[in-house]
Amino acid sequence: MKNTRFYLEFPDATAKRKSGKSNIGHSGNVIAIWPEQYYISVEGVMFDGMSGVYSCENSPVCSGGASLGYLQSNCKRISEKLAREIHPELFVRLDESE
Repeated sequence: MKNTRFYLEFPDATAKRKSGKSNIGHSGNVIAIWPEQYYISVEGVMFDGMSGVYSCENSPVCSGGASLGYLQSNCKRISEKLAREIHPELFVRLDESE
């Protein structure tokens, strides 16, 4: 998917740090953002995108935003291929919107 970035979500910054390169301990959800679609809020830079509704694996998704700070502290950028494996429900929505 062109112009879409995928971020593996972790429960917190500590889980992200402990995961190392193995990505162990993630939430089972992926955040998809469109980096060209952003705005500035009191939380800083916010990107439009889609993310899981619940903190459980392969959660249903909704449109929303993610702050740059959250992506940096609680997420790791991953490939589309890995994102499809981890969070298929996200791609049900993304694929139908194309």
